[in-house]
Amino acid sequence: MLDALLRAGPACRGDAALADLFVSPDAFEEEPDEVRRVREKAAKTVCLSCPARAACLSYALAVNPDDGVWAGLTSYQLRRRAARVRRASAVPVTEVPA
Repeated sequence: MLDALLRAGPACRGDAALADLFVSPDAFEEEPDEVRRVREKAAKTVCLSCPARAACLSYALAVNPDDGVWAGLTSYQLRRRAARVRRASAVPVTEVPA
């Protein structure tokens, strides 16, 4: 699955400055909310025209990342989307076995 993502030519690959938009800068230091929002908005803008967006979304939903922007969604948004998909695909229980 990662191979498919990389073959699709993600816009965030190869440019370190651009790649820094997609994850918080330091795991050991809090990123101010306003700085995070600006960074995430810039990353999402890159994702809008990325040729690998569909492959990135598939990969992100499979690996469930804790951080970053993937396919134009934050990790929080990805978790919410995955939960909606699980609920929508759940088989309703109509009878309880005796």
